[in-house]
Parts: sequence; structure tokens; C-alpha cells
Amino acid sequence: MLRTRLVGGLRTGGALRSEPVATAMLAVPRHRFLPEAPLRAAYADDVYVTKRDSDGEPVSSASQPSIVAEMLEQLDVRPGHRVLEIGAGTGYNAALLDALTGPTGSVTTVDIDADTVSRARRALDATGCERVRTVRADGEHGWPDGAPYDRVIATVGTWDLPPAWWDQLAEGGRLVAPLSIRGCEHSVAFDHAGGVMRSRSIVSCGFMPMRGLGSHEGTTVELSSGRILTFHVDSEVEAAGAEGALDGRGTTVWTSVRLKVNEDATQLSLWLACAFPGYGRMSAPFGDHGLQRLLMRWANPAVVEGADFAYVVCRKVPGGNEIGVRGHGPDGAALAARVAAEANLWDRECRDGVSLQITAYRTGGRAESPEDGAEPRFTVPKRHTRLAIRVAPVAGALR
Repeated sequence: MLRTRLVGGLRTGGALRSEPVATAMLAVPRHRFLPEAPLRAAYADDVYVTKRDSDGEPVSSASQPSIVAEMLEQLDVRPGHRVLEIGAGTGYNAALLDALTGPTGSVTTVDIDADTVSRARRALDATGCERVRTVRADGEHGWPDGAPYDRVIATVGTWDLPPAWWDQLAEGGRLVAPLSIRGCEHSVAFDHAGGVMRSRSIVSCGFMPMRGLGSHEGTTVELSSGRILTFHVDSEVEAAGAEGALDGRGTTVWTSVRLKVNEDATQLSLWLACAFPGYGRMSAPFGDHGLQRLLMRWANPAVVEGADFAYVVCRKVPGGNEIGVRGHGPDGAALAARVAAEANLWDRECRDGVSLQITAYRTGGRAESPEDGAEPRFTVPKRHTRLAIRVAPVAGALR
């Protein structure tokens, strides 16, 4: 059975770790939420686009099952919980949440797009999930009628944590959101206590961005003429000077950093995003990696400064990959050396039982206090929040 095979693969890959989430994914028929997809595509561990805009750009999709499972593990939903979902998608994730909360809980899913809400409603009704409430609204405002919520999950990329999400999340509750920091997107599980939110886990991800009031448009730069290489960066960074940088000769600086085969590079990418205002994500969807192999195919760490561009590369060594940085542009070699130095610093300070932890403070809310821990290694201001990022001991088990 394709559903059983998918769940087995998610277990083997480590995205699926708990019995409740596994049971929910075995119980909910994903293909019923993707009637237009071939059965094998519905149960493939891959994203499936369900709606595009007039320019052909995707605006709604069914998320990759592995990130769905990972985020549900982060969320840790229990029977009886009240859950708010931002971004209805196909309704599949809401159905999983409904299975996890049970008859004593409640699930509300909110989406700004009327067609998406209608589609999700039909699929939920057809699969016996009548308890789920579907609402057409701007997710920036959450849905106050069902508050307070024990859990809030966003299944759209967000640049900030809107005030409504803070207000509607119960004390001691958990928020899981794909949060963008200088173009670097991670699913962050925040525990809400004492007027602040502290990250409990951080996982690499990629989602379609929020629309409406919470939208924050980035910039896409074609880096090389005639080659399929793009650079995605926060809109406040001027990246146009890097156009064509990859057409010239470059310099590679190798680091002392080693990553095991399939080792998660989330913490390294987050460190570099915090360290360089010109950080962004480099993509080579058709495998055009140049002279060196990119560390990541879709969201490879990269930095732009004026006409200079540097990006993380890797080469195989016994047991894994050695990390390097390739620089292009007039001072590309110097920029590559600086990025490599930061990667080496991360390797010394942020491994072996420690990791980066994000503490979010509301603008105008509670200020930092001595009990918050060591001084932040990085500070990232947003419109509604300020992120203090520290090196801290790795959190224990998520549950």
C-alpha cells in the first residue's frame, strides 16, 4: 500500500518519530486531498502544486510529506488541544491535526484565498473531518473567535510573528512557523511563556510566502547569463550588483568544517544568515553547480556584497563532505575568506551538544532580562518582533 510505504520511508528518514503522528498519517488518505494527482504522486515524498497565478507562479500546494511530518512532530499536538492553522492548502494538514486532537479538541484553518478554502472544505467533508472549521481570512490576524489556542501552526512562509499570533496563543502554548531570517527559512517551534517565545527546535524548510498584510517580497537575481542559477534574498538587500558574477573566474576557500553524509546543515545556514546582512538562498534546480558542488540544491547558503558574491560548496571526503566557500567578483576572494571564517567559527562554537536558540521578543513588550541567559550572539530586528539568537545547550526530547 502506497500510504504504508510513505509512512515507512518517513520513519526510516527520521522525519516521523512518534506513534500519534504516524497513526494520523496512516489514517488520513492524502490522495483524497489531491484528486487531480496520480496515485503515486499523491504518496510521493514531494511537494505537489495545486494552484498557480496568472504568471504561472505557484500560490498553493500540498507540502512535502516529510516536512509535514517534521512540523507535526515539532508541534506536539495532544488530544483535546485547540489548534489554529495559518494556510489551509489542500486541507490535508488540517485533517491530520483533527486526527491528533480527537473529538475533544478543535482545529481551525485560515486562508486568504477563497478557492483554497472551498477546496479544503470539500475534501475535509468528503473524508469525514466535519469538525474542522475552515475560515477565509488574512492569516496575519489569526482567528480570535477560537482563541486561546494551545497550538498555532503556519504552513506558509512568514517574515515576522504577527501580534495576533502572540495574543491568541495560550500561555505555555507552542507556535510552529516557517520563519525567514535574511532569506534563510526554517521551521521554528517556539514555546510561549512569560511574554517571550523561545525556540525548542529549528528545521530547514521552504514554503510559499504569506500573502496579505504579512507578505514580505524578496528579490530574485539571475546570477549567470544562460545558466539556471538564481539568488533569492530579502528585499532590503541590494543584490543586482551580483548579476553576472558567476560568469567570471572565482576562488574557492576550503574550511575545516566536515559534515557527515545526510547531516543537517540547518544550524550552519542560520549562523551565516545572522552573520551577513547580504545573506540569501542560491538555487540550481537543474544541477548546474559550476566547478564545485553546492551544499544544498534549493536553498544553498550564499552572501552578496555589492558586486561580490560568495556561496557554500562542498567536496566528498571519507565519511562525509568538506565545506568550502567560492567567491566571485572584484573582491570575491576576500568575501569567500570571511564567509569561510564564519563557518569555521560556527564549527568551533555551535556543535557537540550546543546549538543556536532563537528568543523572540514583541516590539514594545517584555525586554531582555539577566535570566534570559548569555548575551545574544546575533540580534535580528523585525517589524513586530526582535530576535535574539544565542548559543545554548541542545534542547531535550521534543515531547
